[in-house]
Amino acid sequence: MADLERPLLVTSLTNIRYLTGFTGSNAYLYVQPDRATFLTDGRYGEIAEELLADLDQTVLSVYRRGLYDAIAELFDGSKSVDLEVEHLSWKEKRALAQRFAGDLLPCSGIVESYRSVKDEEEAEALSAAAAAGDRAFSMLTELAERSETELELAENLIEAMMQHGGRRAGWPPIVAMGANAARPHHLSAMDRLEGGLLLLDYGCVVEGYHSDMSRTVSWLPITDEEVNRVYSAVLEANKAGIAAVASGVVAGDIDLAAREVLVTHGYEEYFLHSTGHGVGLDIHEAPSVSKESRDILQVGNVVTIEPGVYLPGRFGVRIEDMVLVTEDGGEVLTKSHRDMLLR
Repeated sequence: MADLERPLLVTSLTNIRYLTGFTGSNAYLYVQPDRATFLTDGRYGEIAEELLADLDQTVLSVYRRGLYDAIAELFDGSKSVDLEVEHLSWKEKRALAQRFAGDLLPCSGIVESYRSVKDEEEAEALSAAAAAGDRAFSMLTELAERSETELELAENLIEAMMQHGGRRAGWPPIVAMGANAARPHHLSAMDRLEGGLLLLDYGCVVEGYHSDMSRTVSWLPITDEEVNRVYSAVLEANKAGIAAVASGVVAGDIDLAAREVLVTHGYEEYFLHSTGHGVGLDIHEAPSVSKESRDILQVGNVVTIEPGVYLPGRFGVRIEDMVLVTEDGGEVLTKSHRDMLLR
């Protein structure tokens, strides 16, 4: 990070994991253009020492008492320091200001901009997480047969992903039956699985990297023609969004490509969220694929394309895929079929 204008105090544990590989619960990284200091407490001293042995120009500092004093000591000789505004509380900022005479300046997205571009190893981890989700989807009929409720099916999806190399994500799967699917972030509950339309949104973690996929399915042919019309519109929007993914494209234009399909079909007012988001060490990260986004896609970005239509009190349809930006456009990482009728 030699292009830093000022020293940066990294307080996000996810950002610290990205920069150092550390996965513990207490760490701070003070990054200067030519060196860095890793600060943690005595619990993690030995672990951090082993990690830092492979990192050039990064030294370890272990504090025993007085965290804010220890951080302020790192700032000695600096006139100003950047702080990650999304990852530092007002209490922490005030405590540092009481100990440091220089300027503490707000910054946003510095490490996240590096994280948004995945290297080959990161892309492989994301692909493996997506594959575990695909394997779970391929077992859906079996999983549903031994699930009486939405919540049971959600847990069985997690178990299936874990059997195929995934780990439990930090967010629960969405399993939404019938009218429950009209709520985009429905919390899977004890509602019984009784057939009809079923919306699934779930993922797992491999080596810290997330997968995220949505499918809307039915075991029996749907006789409600509006369900069929909505599903066709959402699938068309999903395909349009994927087709728009390419290096150099403004992310907001991808949202527009998907949204225009729903406008054409008369359902845009029932599209209640953005078209997608970046995926990586966090389930939601840069770049944003929203109407307002001016983010420019780069080779190595991984984004979701997840248009949806939600008719209150009736049903909802969402189809979501993960897409890796490549030199040639976009590679879909989630391979599960997108037919409404479950095979």
